[in-house]
Amino acid sequence: MSEYVWKESQIRTRGEMSLDLLKQTLNAVFEQQTPADIFLRKMFQKDRRIGGRDRRLYSELIFAVFRWYGPLQKNFGGSDRFPAYALAGAGIAENIQDPVILYFLQKCGIEKVLETVEITDPLSRLNHFLLAIGKEAVSAEELLPAWCYDHFSFTGSPEFYHTLQRRPPLWLRIQSGDHEKIICELKEQYPGAYEHDSLKRAVAIPGARVNLPEWDLYKNGNVEVQDLSSQCIGAVCAPQKGELWWDACAGGGGKSLQLMMLSGGKCRIIASDIRIDRLEELKKRAKRAGYHSISLLGWDGSVVPQKLCAACDGVLVDAPCSSSGRWRRNPESRWTLTSDKLALFPELQLKLLKNASQAVKAGGQLVYATCSMFKDEDEMVVRKFLESMPDFELEGFAHPLNGSLTDGYCCILPSEGDCDGSFVARFRRK
Repeated sequence: MSEYVWKESQIRTRGEMSLDLLKQTLNAVFEQQTPADIFLRKMFQKDRRIGGRDRRLYSELIFAVFRWYGPLQKNFGGSDRFPAYALAGAGIAENIQDPVILYFLQKCGIEKVLETVEITDPLSRLNHFLLAIGKEAVSAEELLPAWCYDHFSFTGSPEFYHTLQRRPPLWLRIQSGDHEKIICELKEQYPGAYEHDSLKRAVAIPGARVNLPEWDLYKNGNVEVQDLSSQCIGAVCAPQKGELWWDACAGGGGKSLQLMMLSGGKCRIIASDIRIDRLEELKKRAKRAGYHSISLLGWDGSVVPQKLCAACDGVLVDAPCSSSGRWRRNPESRWTLTSDKLALFPELQLKLLKNASQAVKAGGQLVYATCSMFKDEDEMVVRKFLESMPDFELEGFAHPLNGSLTDGYCCILPSEGDCDGSFVARFRRK
């Protein structure tokens, strides 16, 4: 357990606070449809008495519960002791070393099952806990809702499930400055940091808590936060000097900045989004990076602005989606997404892709991307687009993470790069 010596009263206080916060978060997620991270951030801002150490513990415990929610709900759902069982089981599964775990076990009268330190696999630790209290062991498939398996285009491997149950590292992209010097500084400050073998500007910082607003490398525009799977999408675009690119669904603008960087700052980019406030965020980020040829343009997804029609060398459509590729970062969304909600996305995605394609000039390229692992939003949208738009064809490219030649699209799974999941397809206009 923790080297810090806790008084019994402190452990009880932290335990009761954990239980209360979990109950409130479950209600916020399932009844109010509020993401867990947003809800917890508001709670911590409201109650300044909760110190940094306790905030980290409460967040760690609650997100652990959502990662293991399927088996926990199956075994303890409906019990008024569910919060205590859930926090104990999730804490044991993830080997959270804090005396508050023993408090949860004591609340359930099962403190003797804590002896799992020799078991290294998280699912095996959870099953040890379940079996010790007379419950049945669970399989890896139960870590996700049963309905989703009909929508995957792949078969889940042990590594896939193992990766889903781990918190992802913080992925950075080196944007400017002396590459080697920045790498050395990152590794010195965060000893576990490492550079990806294929995407040389992608650096992972496992388990680190970085205060970005106070970090010089971030304030000076040397690094940007961008997940590895997102950087793969930019790599498939591969913009060239002098080209005009339209980032049609730019959001906060991470890929717009990456496209500019990949061209050596020599391409022109028009970034659009239906949410104008998100483009204001890009304006600040572009200024920090020293990029002055990124233009901002509102777009509601329907008629393409006249000045863009058949004018762009490249168009990127990073479409709204189910965000199943981000289940590591937002594990509660595994259990709030349904097949009915999923069915709402493909029609919108196809509409956006077809409309945005009108901006691609003859011989230009169109890149379609999602942060989804579902074929409904990925391969099936690609197929329907090709059926309705015969002047486009898929163009093969090298897989950004392993270099293998694709047929024009690929799904990047979290287990392939310790990252989010995403999908990317590249078309060429004939």
